[in-house]
Amino acid sequence: MESMHIVAVDTTLTTPPTGGGQTFLVHLAKLLVKRGHKFSVIAQRGPEMAIAAALKDVGAHVHLDLWTSSHLPEEKAARLAEWVNVHDVTVYIVSISPDAGWLALPLLDPTIATISIAHNDVRAFYDPVAHYAPLIDCAIGVSLETARQLEEAAGLTSEQVRYIPYGIDSLSPADADQCVNVPSAPLRIGYIGRLVQGQKRVMDFVGVIREMKKRQVPFELHLVGEGPERAQLEQAIKENGFSENVSFWGWLTPAEVKERLANLDVFILLSDHEGLPVALLEAMGQALCPVVTSINSGNSQLVRDGENGLLFNVGDTNACAEHLARLAADRNLLRTLRRAAWKTAGEYSVERMVDSYEECFRSLAADSSSNARRAAVPRPYPLLPACRSRYPFWLRKVKSRLGVR
Repeated sequence: MESMHIVAVDTTLTTPPTGGGQTFLVHLAKLLVKRGHKFSVIAQRGPEMAIAAALKDVGAHVHLDLWTSSHLPEEKAARLAEWVNVHDVTVYIVSISPDAGWLALPLLDPTIATISIAHNDVRAFYDPVAHYAPLIDCAIGVSLETARQLEEAAGLTSEQVRYIPYGIDSLSPADADQCVNVPSAPLRIGYIGRLVQGQKRVMDFVGVIREMKKRQVPFELHLVGEGPERAQLEQAIKENGFSENVSFWGWLTPAEVKERLANLDVFILLSDHEGLPVALLEAMGQALCPVVTSINSGNSQLVRDGENGLLFNVGDTNACAEHLARLAADRNLLRTLRRAAWKTAGEYSVERMVDSYEECFRSLAADSSSNARRAAVPRPYPLLPACRSRYPFWLRKVKSRLGVR
């Protein structure tokens, strides 16, 4: 097969806290490089270099120096497009970028296939797609709901949208059997993700713990991840006298995460919106029982209440605690749900994900019908509304050099 050069833009890659939308690139890059393709990631320098390092370890080319912090979004986009246009790129992907990744689209050679990925069920992923629809060959939704919203909220045609879920590596059948059948007491509960209140609602853990204490349920809660609300959450847990039940592990490597999951029974997720949570998939792949919020995108797609996990309404800490108490008391139910969760996760393999992306890339690269459409788009193309400013370029440039916002 002819090799391709795939470029993915993620300008949040080095800005903590990072999540599944960033780590998925490592899985994608690893197999694509093994299959003989060149995979480049455009990011920018920042305080969190772990994912950039992981990408380099699997053979991806990571570029962090196309612009500096003093460059304005339009300047970043021009530099990005100039780089892409001279590096024999087959496919250009806007993975996560609030500005440059999108602004570069009108400046790209129209023969380069263009793709966007909706990692989360929020307007921040749909609005840019709607604005740049004439310049996007394909928009990918990582869940059934995000794919649906790309048509409904972003106004794309069904031909422009594809559903490609994330992929993970699950336990072998023998290892899954061993995990499920090992008795444990107290109930071992885990969360892996960003410690943020927005979306993840991590402060709800305080209410869940309080309800568990009222029910006198023996349990351990293990929190893996970092984020701006960690200190506040730790303080609230300490002030309420819950510290003996809770362990904070901070950020762990993928290998360390798997090791931590191997010692847990239940995975909990309190989010009010998601895409397709990678941490939830990974937990199910390690035969943990999910106890998660009932939301349209991700959770309710993966978890069927009472069959392979348990669902509760967003913010209902009482119902969440009731589910956990039930699992602590009924270990047969816990084993049944853990086994069913593992079986579900087997449908979401990394191999299947990469097969779908590779097929998508090849089909778009072979289809020249969009070239004329994209070439006919008026120039200059209107700037993304979120990037517009009431100040003239020269004044914004002065302010950026002075570090003034």
